[in-house]
Parts: sequence; C-alpha cells; structure tokens
Amino acid sequence: LSANARQVARLDPHMGEKADSILGVLPFFHVFANTCVLNRTVLTGGEIVMLPRFNAAQALAALRRTRPRSMPGVPTMYQALLDAPERRPDDFSSLEYCISGGAPLPLQLKQQWEEVSGAKVIEGYGLSESSGVVSCNPYEGLNKTGTIGQPMIATRIRLVDKEDPTRPPPEGEPGEIVVSGPQIMRGYWNRPDTDADTFVDDHWLRTGDVGAIDEDGYVRIVDRLKDMIAVGGFKVFPSQIEAILYKHDAVKEALVIGLPDVRLGERPHAYVTLDEGAEVTGEALCAWLNAQLGKHERVAEVVVRTSLPKTMIGKLSRKDLIAEVIALR
Repeated sequence: LSANARQVARLDPHMGEKADSILGVLPFFHVFANTCVLNRTVLTGGEIVMLPRFNAAQALAALRRTRPRSMPGVPTMYQALLDAPERRPDDFSSLEYCISGGAPLPLQLKQQWEEVSGAKVIEGYGLSESSGVVSCNPYEGLNKTGTIGQPMIATRIRLVDKEDPTRPPPEGEPGEIVVSGPQIMRGYWNRPDTDADTFVDDHWLRTGDVGAIDEDGYVRIVDRLKDMIAVGGFKVFPSQIEAILYKHDAVKEALVIGLPDVRLGERPHAYVTLDEGAEVTGEALCAWLNAQLGKHERVAEVVVRTSLPKTMIGKLSRKDLIAEVIALR
C-alpha cells in the first residue's frame, strides 16, 4: 500500500509546485479510493475534500465551495455530474486531472467530460491484489484513449496464454495480463491453494483480464476471462459488443451478458439505458447492432431498461444483472 501510494503520487508532474487538493467522492473501503485519494494525499500532505457518499448535487456544491484540482471517479459518476440539473457552467473550472478507473470509459463520455469540464481524463487500471494501481496514462504526454496506459514505476506487465499461463500467447493474439511489482500482494491469508492458481513464475500476479500491448507499451483491456461468453465453441468478449452499443447516439449505458441457450450453450444478451429524450426500441437497437457483429457475436435481444444495477462505487454490475435476469426467467 505504501509503495503504491508513492507510485501514484509520482504520476503528477507538478507535485510540490501546486496546491494539492482532491475531491473524494469514492468510498475509502474500495482500493481505488484508498490508494488514489486517501493514501497518496496523506503521503503528499495535501487536502482531501471528503463526501460520505457520491451524490451529484452534493459533489457539485463541494466543487464550487472548495475548488479542488483533481477528482478521481468511475465513468458513471462523470456521467451523473454531466446530467445533473444543478450543474453550472463554471463548476468544473478548478479541475485539471480526473483519474477514471473501475470500469471501461466510453470514448463519447471522455470527450464530453473533457469538453465541458476542461479537465483531462486519465484512464488507469488496478485491482485489490495490486494495492490499487498497476498502470496509467500519463498526466502529460501521449494519452491513448481506450487504453489503461503504461506500467507504473517499478512495475512490469506481460501477457501469457489464456489457457496455459506458463507460456506466452500465440504471436499477435491477446493474452492474460500478469503483473509484477512492489505493490503486488504477498498472497491470500491462509489460502495457499488459491495462491497456487493466482501466481505464475516468480510471483507474477494473474489478473484474469485479457489484453494486448502495443508498440509504445500501452495496454488495452479486451475483457475478463470469467466474462467471456461461450457461443457454440466460439469465445465472445462482451466488452467488444458493448463498445459498439456505445457508438449509438441514444445509448447511455450498456451491459452484455451470456445466458443459457439450448443449441449454442450460451448467447449474448444486451441491456441498455437511454439518454434523456432518446426514443428507440430494443428491436431497432438489436437490428442495428447485429448488422455490425460476426455471426457468433450476434445478440439474442437488446432490452431497454430505465436503470442498470451498479456496485457500491457506481460501476455497472454484470454479476448483479445476471442474477436479476436469471431470477426472472
């Protein structure tokens, strides 16, 4: 935890030159906020403006009152602030950097937030087992949208085969991301059997995420191994279908899950919410979407909902959606 706090603090190229004030709207029990809000700011001697929970109106009031320099959050929080009826034109004017994590950041949301707020959105990546953060786009310099950036200081990232983590993936194909660095946990408490499946080689942590690394060392998440949908022998990544859905002007949020299918084993099903005032049917969205997908990727349906389940920190929850849908089948 200490190592990761120092790694995160070093991301800011102006640390020590400007007042360090951060708005804390994420719960500290979650590793994202614990590291990127609490620990790094205690380490730097900065100021944390704390809210007991995220509420768009309260967050906007705090922004006006305290004028913080940064505000880490998850994509649904940024969307809620943009949609808030209480928002004023200069509410975000003090913000310089907004670290986004916890869930993929849709390109449209990133562009809209940066245009409205004037603050740069920086995508990063981490997990509880890594004390928080293992990679991040730079505050200044090349910021590659849709990637989780480059490894943190003293951190190494590589890919292994999705089926056999003892060997590299086939040339040119995505692989499971494994990580090594001072922020990686020693292991699970009294669970050596779990440790055996979690680490490979010389204490490289298996993340369970599938990704690719480009020529500049930027990492792109393809999907989670456990979220892959098995369709008639083919592996389908739900995040790739969701990325297409987000390109539709009416779609605000999207989740794709795999549900049992007698003939194919599983089939993708999509669930969306719409932007305010948007009018489009699930059938129309389904036809639009499937025209852009391969045969095995095509969804059985697109269901328009008023809301999608979220976790305590505001991430869209695929797990809870699956439980809801199966309970109604």
